[in-house]
Amino acid sequence: MAAPNKVITEKLIAKENLTDQTNLESIMLTRADDILLLLKKIHSKHSLLSILIKPHEEYFGSTIIEINNDENYLVIDELYPEEGHRKIEIGSQLSFNTQYSGASVNFSGTIEAIGENEKAAYYKIIIPKEVEYHQRRNTYRIAPNVNDPIYVNLVNEDEVLIKAEIKDLSHGGICLRINASPHLSINNGDLIPTCLIQVDKNRKILSSLNVCYVGKNKETGSIRIGAQFAEMSKIDRRELEHLIASLERAIIKKIKRTDVNVE
Repeated sequence: MAAPNKVITEKLIAKENLTDQTNLESIMLTRADDILLLLKKIHSKHSLLSILIKPHEEYFGSTIIEINNDENYLVIDELYPEEGHRKIEIGSQLSFNTQYSGASVNFSGTIEAIGENEKAAYYKIIIPKEVEYHQRRNTYRIAPNVNDPIYVNLVNEDEVLIKAEIKDLSHGGICLRINASPHLSINNGDLIPTCLIQVDKNRKILSSLNVCYVGKNKETGSIRIGAQFAEMSKIDRRELEHLIASLERAIIKKIKRTDVNVE
């Protein structure tokens, strides 16, 4: 059994277009060589990492800036936006999500060291022993620039207009921040018939939402909801893909810099 799995794994990683591999929906990599090869490909493409700092619920962006095979660690750039850096400390548990040729790549890691040079901070993380990737892309999340927010208009089943702001989004769903209101009632399991994402003056994305999570920020009183996209036209789906791609390019351009070495 070991030999066939090894061949399939190497074939998957070597493919330039993983979505062609229809025989496998997801696979767990455990061989060090496979993991290193995949991480090097992600590094070479300057792919954006979508990072969740446990136990927080916000996603931040970064990129791999060095892979040291001899000492078994990788280095990632300072989290963006910068509030993510303030939440980082040695021992912080991180969940990583990125894309390689249309597949979603997931792994976990722990901050082993924190460094800083004249440009920015960076973090040393042991190369993971397991990496999972999926044909499905809806787990990949990206957060808009806090200085260039994206606003959303929701209309619930009672035809009440609700103003919201995107915290993060993916091909499959969205996380929104809503200012609290005594008359506002959104619950887990609700259907929101209308979700209008205002990309810019001329571009909009229309969908309906299935609410999966509702939480309240005790400090600000704002409400955060997580929802899955329900009905969405092909045109709006393409517009969503373009939006996610443009956000990714903007973040990579913001944080991209030369490689560094952790002493």
